[in-house]
Amino acid sequence: MQTMRAAQYSRCFHLLSEPHKVRQNDFSPGRGNALQAVVASVFGLDLQDVPNFITMEGGYENAIRTFCREKGDVDCKKMAVNGDLSEYEGKLCILRGTSPRGDFGHVVVARRKGDQFEMVHDPHPDETFLTGDEFGWCMFFT
Repeated sequence: MQTMRAAQYSRCFHLLSEPHKVRQNDFSPGRGNALQAVVASVFGLDLQDVPNFITMEGGYENAIRTFCREKGDVDCKKMAVNGDLSEYEGKLCILRGTSPRGDFGHVVVARRKGDQFEMVHDPHPDETFLTGDEFGWCMFFT
């Protein structure tokens, strides 16, 4: 398992209004690095400057939260997609749904628009985003 070491990553990044499109390079279902790539994309970082959160001790959500607080003084909030998200109108987020390449999860960069999500960046090279319109969760950064 990978652990977080503060000295590994460059300090002080900020949330972008448009993503710096980073592609994943590990396509293993359940262990790939799409989450790493979308976090890099929303903060304008290179893939190698962001850990693969899926492999980290303590779970990916805690690892993302720690990374954001230590490196960018940014907080993240993971939530259900069916709640009141009006405060995040127009903001980029990570959106989790079902991969079009199999029966497993996938994450993309999306933007909240009204009561829907606009797909903005798929880190997978085929750029097919997510299947259907039922999503598992979203994560916004503040």
